[in-house]
Amino acid sequence: MPASAAPLIDIDEALAAPALFEPHFRAESWGPWRVFLRALFALPMTADDLALFATCTGRTTAPVEAAREAVLVVGRRGGKSRILALVAVFLAAFRDYKPFLAAGEVATIAVLAANRSQARSIFRFVSGLIKEIPLLKPMVQDESAESIVLNNRVAIEISTASFRTTRGYTFAAVLADEIAFWRQDETSANPDTEILRALRPGMLSIPGSILLLASSPYAKRGELYNAFRKHYGRDDARVLVWKADTQTMNPAVPRDIIAEAYQDDPEAARAEYGAEFRDDLADFVTREAVDRITMWGRSELPPEPGIAYSAFCDPSGGASDAMTLAIAHLGPDNVPILDAVREARPPFDPEGVVKEFADLLRRYGIESVVGDRYGGEWPRQRFREHGIGYEPSARPKSDLYIDLLSLINAGRLELLDAPRLTAQLCGLERRTARSGRDSVDHTPGGHDDLANAVAGVLVGLDIDRRPALIRPAAMLGEDERAVELPKRCRRAFVTLFISLDGMAGAAVFVRGHSFQPERLILADIISEPVGGHTIRAVAERLFAVAEACPPTDGISFWVPAPLVRQCRLQDVPAEEIPAVLLQSVDDLALAASGHVHAGSVRLGRAAHEASRFLPLGGALSFRAGADMGADPLRLAVLTGIAMAFDPARV
Repeated sequence: MPASAAPLIDIDEALAAPALFEPHFRAESWGPWRVFLRALFALPMTADDLALFATCTGRTTAPVEAAREAVLVVGRRGGKSRILALVAVFLAAFRDYKPFLAAGEVATIAVLAANRSQARSIFRFVSGLIKEIPLLKPMVQDESAESIVLNNRVAIEISTASFRTTRGYTFAAVLADEIAFWRQDETSANPDTEILRALRPGMLSIPGSILLLASSPYAKRGELYNAFRKHYGRDDARVLVWKADTQTMNPAVPRDIIAEAYQDDPEAARAEYGAEFRDDLADFVTREAVDRITMWGRSELPPEPGIAYSAFCDPSGGASDAMTLAIAHLGPDNVPILDAVREARPPFDPEGVVKEFADLLRRYGIESVVGDRYGGEWPRQRFREHGIGYEPSARPKSDLYIDLLSLINAGRLELLDAPRLTAQLCGLERRTARSGRDSVDHTPGGHDDLANAVAGVLVGLDIDRRPALIRPAAMLGEDERAVELPKRCRRAFVTLFISLDGMAGAAVFVRGHSFQPERLILADIISEPVGGHTIRAVAERLFAVAEACPPTDGISFWVPAPLVRQCRLQDVPAEEIPAVLLQSVDDLALAASGHVHAGSVRLGRAAHEASRFLPLGGALSFRAGADMGADPLRLAVLTGIAMAFDPARV
C-alpha cells in the first residue's frame, strides 16, 4: 500500500499552469501565500522564501516533509478563505485516494465554520474554481448547495462546527475556518477541543490527510491559541504554525484603512489586522465556580405562598435573539435563589411569548418585571396589556455581570440545573478598555440572553436585601392556612384603585361577629387591566362575599374621588375614600404593617387561592422606600386596613 495519497502534480506546478490555477492567483499579492503553500507541502524554497518563512513561523529550518496539521494565524482580508478553497480543490482533484477507500466509500474534504453561511463563502470559491477551470469542470459528478462530488470518489462538503455531526467520515482533509470564533457548544466547556477530537480519528484511514486551522486571532484561549503557544517557533514541532499580519499576506489592502482601525481601537486592530492575540480579554468565570452553586437535579421551584418573588426579562423581537425570563427570591440568610427560567429561541411570535411570560409571572404573584432597555416602549406596552408592569433596568448588563461575579465566587447563589445557562455564564468574557474600565459580554457569535436575565434578577435581589414590611405569610395563621369566612359578618366592604398605566386593583374585606372584633379578613382580591366592565365586576365580587357571609351593618364600596362619578354612572353606589388617607401613603403602609404583624389581619381562602395567579405577593412584599402609590392592589389592601382600624383618620 502506498505511504500516502499519490500526488499527480504539486501545488507549485498547479499554480503556475495557465490551464489550472494561474489565471486566478497570478497577482503579485499572492506571492506570500505561495511561500506558505511551499512550506505546507515541503516544496523547495528560495532564499527570499526562507526569509519570509522564518518571519512567519519563527523557525530556522525549512520543513523536510509535508505537514499533517497546520495553523494559519492571519489578519483579516489576508486571503485565508481563498487559500482554503484552493487547497480543497487541489487536494480533491490532484491526489489519488482510491487505494485507501473501501467499496462505495468516498474521501471527504470538509470545510467547517461556525455556521453554514460562513462555510458557504469558502464553498463558493471552491465551486467557482472548479467551474472556471475547463480541465476540472468535467470531474463534477454531483453538486448541491453544500457538497460537490467528483468522479474520482472525492467529495467536498461544508458543515457546521459540531463534534456530533463530524463523526463517521473518512477525511482526506479538514479545513477549519475562523476557529477562534467558533460558537461555544452549550453543553460543553471546551467545544473546539471536542470537535478536533472527533475529527482526528476520521483522518487516520488516509495517509497524508491534512488538518488546516485558519483564523484571525482573538482571545488567548482555545485550540488556535494552544497550537500557537505549543508549536510556534519550534523547528521540531509536528504542527506548522504560520502567523502573519494582513499587510504581509495581502499587500493590496490599503494601509490607511488599517491605520484608521488602529486609531479607533488599537487592541481590536492588533488582532483583526496585526494577527496578535488579545491581552485585554479574559474568561469571566470558571466552570468550577458555576458548578459549585448549581443545584444539581433542580430544574425549577414551584411558587409558594408568602414568598416575595422578583423577575427580570431580556426581551427580543423574535428574529435573531432569544427572549428570556428569570424568577428568583431571597432564601435563608438572604441568599438569592433562582426559581425558574424561560427561553424562547428564535424565530418566535413576540406577542405569544409575552403572554406566556405574563402567565408565569402571575403564578409567582409578580405584578411588575424589570427588564433590559431593548425595544423602548414596546415591552412596557405589551406586558401592560397582560396586567404586568415593565420597568427598564437602570443598570447595563455589563455592570450586572460584574456584580454577579462576586456572588458566584462567594457561593452566595443557588442556580438551577440548566445546561444552557451554565454554558452562557462560562462563555462570557471580560474586556479591559483603554481607560482601564472592565466590561463583560458574550464572545463573538455567542449568546447571553439567558445569562442576562438571570444576572438581572439575582443581582437585583442581592442589592436590595432589606426585609419586606408586609408579606402574605404574615396574614396566615400559625398553621399557615387561610381562614374560612364566618357565617355572618358585621360589615363587608371593597376598596378599588385604578393606576395611570391602566391596571385596576381591588380588595374585598369582611369583619365578623364569630371572632375577635379587631380581626379583619381579606376575603378576595382583584387585579386586572381596566375595562368597561371593571367596576361592575368588582361590585359583583363584593356582593358574592356579602351573600356568602351576610353583613349585619351593610356593605360599602370605597374608591378615590375621581372614580366616584364613574361608579354611580354604572349604578354602583360608591363612597369617596377620604383624601387624608392618601396624603401620606408611606405612613399608611407603616400603620398597616403594624396591624398585620399584630395578627389583626387574616387572609381568606378565596384571596389565598387568587394569590396563586394574581400578584398579591408582589403587592404586599414591599420595602420601606418603595413607590407605594404605583401598585393599585397594594393601595387597595393598605387603605382597607387603615379604614377598618383607624376610623379617627377617616
